[in-house]
Amino acid sequence: MRTVGQVLREEREKKFYTLEEIEKATKIRKELLEALEKGQYAKLPPPTFIQGFIKNYGKFLGLNQEKLLAIFRREFAERTHPPRILDSFADPLDKKGFRITPARALGAVILFLVMIFFVYLWIEYRFLVGGPFLEVVEPVNQISVSSEMIEVSGRTDPEVKLSINNQEIGVDYQGKFSQEIKLSDNINNIEIIATSKSGKTTKIERTVFLKK
Repeated sequence: MRTVGQVLREEREKKFYTLEEIEKATKIRKELLEALEKGQYAKLPPPTFIQGFIKNYGKFLGLNQEKLLAIFRREFAERTHPPRILDSFADPLDKKGFRITPARALGAVILFLVMIFFVYLWIEYRFLVGGPFLEVVEPVNQISVSSEMIEVSGRTDPEVKLSINNQEIGVDYQGKFSQEIKLSDNINNIEIIATSKSGKTTKIERTVFLKK
C-alpha cells in the first residue's frame, strides 16, 4: 500500500511541479518536503506539524486532505507501534505490571511541559522567519490559453501588500484577490508577490502560453 509521501510525490510529478515551487506555495522548506515524500519522519518535527504539512501540501495539489491524513495516521501507527505479544501474556507470573509512581507522574508532567515549550519555540520561529501566506488558485502553471485576458486569483493574509507584475492590487477582508491581466507575448511570466508589514515577502510565479 502506498505511503502518504508516495501519494504526494506522484501527484506532484503528474502535475509537473518541482519541490521549489511547492516550497514557495506552501512555505514548507524543501528539505522537509523531501523527508515527507520519502517517509523520513525522524527528520521532521512532531506529528502535529507533519499533519499540518500534509494538509497544506495536499490542498495545493487538490487532493483530499482527510484521506491523506488517514493514510498518514495508519502509516505512522504501524511504524511506531508494531503489533507484538504483550509481556503479560508471554510470562504473566514472572513479570510485574507497570505502576504509576509519584516520580513517574512528575517526570511525565515535566516532559510534557518541555515538549509544549519546544513546540511554542518552533511556532514562533516559523512566524518570525517565514514570509506571509500566499496561494495562487488561477492560473495553473504552464497553462495554454487563446484569450489575451486571463484572471489571476488566490488568497493571502488580509493585511499584506499584494502585487502582480509590479502592479499593486487589493485584497478583501478574507485575504482573497482576483485581477484580470492582459497577455502580450507567446510566453508570459506572471509574478505574484505578497509583502508583510515587516517587509518579508512570498513570491509565486506562473508561466502562461498564449496561442495566437
